Amino acid sequence: MRTIPERPWTAEQIFEQLERYRTKDMRAEGGRVWAYLYDSGLHHAEAVAREAFMRFQALNALDFTVFPSLLRLENETVQMTAARFHPGPDTVGNFTSGGTESIMLAVKAARDWFRDNRPGVAQPEMVIPVTAHAAFHKAAHWLGLRLRLLPVDPVTFTVDPAAVEAAITPETCLIVASAVNYSHGVMDPIEDIGRLAESHGVWLHVDACIGGFLLYDFARLGESIPPFDFRITGVTSLSVDLHKYAYAPKGASVVLYRSMEFRKYQYFACTRWSGYPVLNTTLQSTKSGGPLAGTWAMLHAIGDAGYLRLAEEILRIRKTLEHELPRVADVKVLGQPQAGLLALGSDTVDLFRLADEMRRRGWYVQVQPGRPEYGLDPSLHLTVTPVNGEQLQAFIQDFQASVEQTNTLPQPDLKGILEQLSSGHQGPEAVLEAAGLGERGLPQEMATVNMLLRILPPDLTEQLFIHLANTWFR
Repeated sequence: MRTIPERPWTAEQIFEQLERYRTKDMRAEGGRVWAYLYDSGLHHAEAVAREAFMRFQALNALDFTVFPSLLRLENETVQMTAARFHPGPDTVGNFTSGGTESIMLAVKAARDWFRDNRPGVAQPEMVIPVTAHAAFHKAAHWLGLRLRLLPVDPVTFTVDPAAVEAAITPETCLIVASAVNYSHGVMDPIEDIGRLAESHGVWLHVDACIGGFLLYDFARLGESIPPFDFRITGVTSLSVDLHKYAYAPKGASVVLYRSMEFRKYQYFACTRWSGYPVLNTTLQSTKSGGPLAGTWAMLHAIGDAGYLRLAEEILRIRKTLEHELPRVADVKVLGQPQAGLLALGSDTVDLFRLADEMRRRGWYVQVQPGRPEYGLDPSLHLTVTPVNGEQLQAFIQDFQASVEQTNTLPQPDLKGILEQLSSGHQGPEAVLEAAGLGERGLPQEMATVNMLLRILPPDLTEQLFIHLANTWFR
């Protein structure tokens, strides 16, 4: 058990140790990680945002009466964000710590609005496509909602509005659509779904966390972007992350509502205890002003014209990849990407092994095991950011070389692991050890793990992951 050092360390000792801990991390800068990171490449803007973050990090947004600057910063940040989604005169919103928090809040508001307007339903339902983000599953789990999961078209990867309408019942409190979905970067038919939501009197949330901010600029660049926001009268709420394509420091998202009448169900107040009166606009109580100030600063440091130029570069990179990768390797682009995301499939290349080969060459590409019960095959996910352009040709060359190397490798032997599972005599520790996961530390290769995720039922893999987290975190 590690304890706090008896004597304070020097700053030099602390930073040396922190850097030693980072030796196995992939670099956050430079465009070699094609997921999780959103690097504008604008170092001057990042420096301004960092400085603003540090100046406000000690302030506590729990009480705006003590720190009124944070109320002003939040209102201005929400207004600048909402302006990209064709708000109405009554549109309101809040700044949150990320997409999951924005989604959790919107689902809570929809549930509580439903309970007020449709009393008597013991367990409300949420209708979502299988491509909706996992945060909606988490929200249903935490907030006691039942999920009705819909398949998507195997070519377009969008949900069929007729299937949405067929799934609506008197228990439906919320419909979810994505603009765009994370896995394939495509938009659901939100105009049609909006009409359904309005006609049935059901709340519609649009998850624009990863694509929404960028779609505004793509439309200005002449791309065909159908309406997906508050122009559609059936849209009740919308979430958009600013630590993605607004390039704000991590911990930045906004949830928007058509009006205060919907947003009020998000809030929590408590005056029943012995301490100070509590008013929480989001999930967090105490929260640093750093992310909010850093976000406000980044929006001003890049500016509207700057965001348009960054979007233009992302569009150029994405279209280059769409053309070049299928030309140099036997892969195909899945669906018709509409934002800064790309999903690649293949009928011949082992994508799980390919991802490991790319990692050996210093690149991170994200594996999506797919869900066979919904007809979704494995794929590779690429999140395109402006800095990817600096090394685009190197990436394409290494991608081609990795495919060629992958095609020479034998298939992983899963027989032993599957026998252990079928025998029923082995605990989760043995299964995880056999898959290369366990207390020995993080695995160097993920192909076997991803193959198991592909073939094993979600009930089992979720249990294994929870067991694994219980062993890794002390």
